Amino acid sequence: MALLDFTLPSSIEELQSVADRVDAVAEQQGWSQKAVFALQVTLDEWLSNVITYSLREDTSQSIRVVVEESGQEVVTQVEDHGEPFDPSGKVVPETLDETLSGRREGGMGLFVMHHLLSGISYERQDNRNIVTLRISL
Repeated sequence: MALLDFTLPSSIEELQSVADRVDAVAEQQGWSQKAVFALQVTLDEWLSNVITYSLREDTSQSIRVVVEESGQEVVTQVEDHGEPFDPSGKVVPETLDETLSGRREGGMGLFVMHHLLSGISYERQDNRNIVTLRISL
């Protein structure tokens, strides 16, 4: 059963309301600070990418977010109808040296996500991007 299941407009201004919802559920479920931090950072990063790059800040588009607890993990699915992008298939460096030195453009957000998550997966179904973020409790 979903602890959270909501749709939000494709707008950066909505990110605070997402954080507030996650905080409320985390407190109710008694999740560790480490798990809450990982969920807040990775969900904020992913939603920011979806809004900015996949949906190109088109506020007529929406994003669905579903958060569940499954065993010893928080499982979050993010669905959108934007441009396809598979974060699980990208090569992420072990360190940020390439990104910080300017040898590689971008990638810092994916670096952080991959290091905070216990798993990330992607599927494209019916013209929707479905990204699943997994965080160990």
